[in-house]
Amino acid sequence: MTVYDENWVAAEEAKRQWMDANGLYKTDDEHASCGVGLVVSINGKPSRQVVVNGINALKAVWHRGAVDADGKTGDGAGIHVQIPVPFFYDQIRRTGHEPDLDKLIAVGQVFLPRTDFGAQERCRTIVETEVLRMGYYIYGWRHVPVDTSVLGEKANATRPE
Repeated sequence: MTVYDENWVAAEEAKRQWMDANGLYKTDDEHASCGVGLVVSINGKPSRQVVVNGINALKAVWHRGAVDADGKTGDGAGIHVQIPVPFFYDQIRRTGHEPDLDKLIAVGQVFLPRTDFGAQERCRTIVETEVLRMGYYIYGWRHVPVDTSVLGEKANATRPE
């Protein structure tokens, strides 16, 4: 488990300085996430109420975000939630494998070109090549279900796959 102490802060600052010196970081871009809210369970236990409160907090500041003329396409604001590890174990089992419960797992979210299937395949090949090159195992790809009926016209036209 990561310990967020002075050593962690110093290491993160060293990374930022290295990125700045190598053209990978611009302090001018430090306006990102200018409106961040945090809703947590202070007892450390997962709770649906935390999610409900997060959604309500987001709704309360809808006027701070951008909305397209279609009235549905937003600026991408949303919430982040923890997904329990057993969910991913179930997904691994669906691929016909048994997860090694003694090892950490990593989950990647990759947005692929929606209509260019050749480009999709090239992207998958690049991702798989690099993941395998780093010594990891790939259990499979999963298409995440999306309810496109709630998307605005512009969002639907420009969404990735």
